[in-house]
Amino acid sequence: MPDRMPIYVGDQAIEEFVSFCQRKNFRKFLVVADDNTYKALGDRVLQSMQQAGWDTQLALLHVHGLHADSHAISRVLAVYDGSPRVFVAVGSGTITDIVRFTSHRSRNEFVAFPSAASVDAYTSHNAAISIADFKTSVLCQIPIAIFTDLATVVASPRRLTASGIADLLGKFTSAADWKMSHMIWEAEFDKTIFLRVLENARRTTRELEKFQYVSAQSMAALMECHFESGFCMADFGNSAPASGGEHHIAHVWEMIAHLEGKPGWLHGEAVGVATIIEAGWYDRLRITKKDNAYALLQRANLPDKQTQEESLRRSLPLIAEKLINSNPILLRLADASLLEVVKERILDNWIEIQAIAESVPPASQIRAWLSQIGAPVDPADLKMDQDQVRLGTAFGPYMRDRFSINILRLLLGW
Repeated sequence: MPDRMPIYVGDQAIEEFVSFCQRKNFRKFLVVADDNTYKALGDRVLQSMQQAGWDTQLALLHVHGLHADSHAISRVLAVYDGSPRVFVAVGSGTITDIVRFTSHRSRNEFVAFPSAASVDAYTSHNAAISIADFKTSVLCQIPIAIFTDLATVVASPRRLTASGIADLLGKFTSAADWKMSHMIWEAEFDKTIFLRVLENARRTTRELEKFQYVSAQSMAALMECHFESGFCMADFGNSAPASGGEHHIAHVWEMIAHLEGKPGWLHGEAVGVATIIEAGWYDRLRITKKDNAYALLQRANLPDKQTQEESLRRSLPLIAEKLINSNPILLRLADASLLEVVKERILDNWIEIQAIAESVPPASQIRAWLSQIGAPVDPADLKMDQDQVRLGTAFGPYMRDRFSINILRLLLGW
């Protein structure tokens, strides 16, 4: 297992940060925060740096309409003066991804101050960034240290905590999709990391009741779950262990909201709802006998490549060309010979595929867990109409080169 960056979780985060910087002889910084995280924590972080006599810059982003996108990136780089500086991210997923990207592209290191237990991105190499309205996972860098002020995390909105838990529950389907992608599409896979992802999701369910009663102890445990999920991605080298079909559906929904200029929802909220949808397909997979699967696959007939491309251009015109140029799995499966190879692999591994499905809790159970923490459970809770829901499930498989249950259910005609 690779060496880990220093991680502090407690009530002396700022003091530990100052001590860390003194040991490293860091003296120049760029602090990035939004209106809310600056008031909650960033102001105190900045004051501690100024009191130490360090050269500090501040990129304060307006929280309204804030996304990890080209606009936010340009705002940060407009403040940055081009000299070597340690970037300091004070915030949750959006701020961390913005800083992960801008620090990496400007060849600087960065430190993270998580402001909520809302995401697993803190320890990951990957930044979820929207460039030209297309949301993708960009390989960047991990922070050199993380300083978690528990009082700030405990005081963060309950909605953020629920969103973070929903994201962790989504690891049940992401892990299953990853293993299936390995089995059917021969994607790279690591059994040890797979088991770590699965155990982390199970730990989340075991400690769910504790997480509901927000305290320093429970939030410290929840942050551990988020850090472990990020480490699984970092150790593997990309987001595959913790980002499956449920994330791909959520990404389409998020891009639609962004393109339409709507406030949208929290990432984990969309992932939670999409996880219920995927878990429903796994429910169906568990009870499908091989003979029935054989009959369904014999009738499988995906649209040809031109028809798929026309559908993408009609339904998602602003990002269609990027999706088409990525040559996604569904476009490649328009090749009848390749489709036959995949069908054969599915049937040859049917028992193992059903065993993968057994690792995913029933959709009703995931729904109950999400309801327990007050997270959305239906697209209507996210104020999505049926057309938006359809776009997410229909075009989610085009987002990444991964064979998910969403692709398998299309081949089975579900």
